[in-house]
Amino acid sequence: MGYRVARGKDKGDDFPLKKNPTIGDVKASVEAPPKKAIAWKTTPLTVGTISTGEGLDFLAKPPAGIDLAEVRLDLLLSKGVEPEKIMEAMAKKEIPVLLTLRTREEGGAFNWRSRQRVLFFLGFLPFADAVDLELTNLPRLGRVLRAVRRSKRDLVLSSHSLKRKLTPLRLKRLLSQFRKTRAHVYKVVGLARKPRDLRALAEPLLALPHMRLAILASGPLATASRLSLPALGSRLVYVHLDEPAAPGQPGHDTSFTLAGLRNFLSAKKA
Repeated sequence: MGYRVARGKDKGDDFPLKKNPTIGDVKASVEAPPKKAIAWKTTPLTVGTISTGEGLDFLAKPPAGIDLAEVRLDLLLSKGVEPEKIMEAMAKKEIPVLLTLRTREEGGAFNWRSRQRVLFFLGFLPFADAVDLELTNLPRLGRVLRAVRRSKRDLVLSSHSLKRKLTPLRLKRLLSQFRKTRAHVYKVVGLARKPRDLRALAEPLLALPHMRLAILASGPLATASRLSLPALGSRLVYVHLDEPAAPGQPGHDTSFTLAGLRNFLSAKKA
């Protein structure tokens, strides 16, 4: 069968982990729930990421203040969570769901095969209310994008520059590419080592408030971007409901003191 036994990270038990899971592993007939509307005009929306099997429970009982749950299918599969379990949890959702399948280049944790990723997108799409697609991968995800349009799911179009700073020129080119594809939100993640990097990321929010941008930083100022950029118009704030899905991502119940903010706003780690 190609299965091996792995140690469960959520509750300490053993579970069968398939090295290369497929959408065909879902054997049960799971009924897709009705689509839930997402209040995109509310800004910023708080997105709670789910990346563990235990965290899937939050779909049925979302914490207060969370507007949208992001199901990180790549992280869940990399930890051995069975596709059927994920689908069943999504079927019981009480909150709108954003479906995300990141590649390693986008900061993901699962080594997708091209066709495998497309089939997972298509199989889980009826259980999601919105989908996150990477701009550079659109040529390989045309079938997925067409399915998103047909099913009237919402779209978050993303671009990740995790290891390279986004200069004003690169940002200008990126925003021009974004405009070619209609989306509900355009998400940009760029490396920020110093305050000037964060200022460069903030500029489009001030210059193009009509464009529905969600901008975050990776690197030493990742947390600072989550605290500052929503005040300038960034449409989405990402927090985790179980484990951080990205470095610098705070938890949904994280609190900050004025004295402690200096640690998050400082670029000394750079």
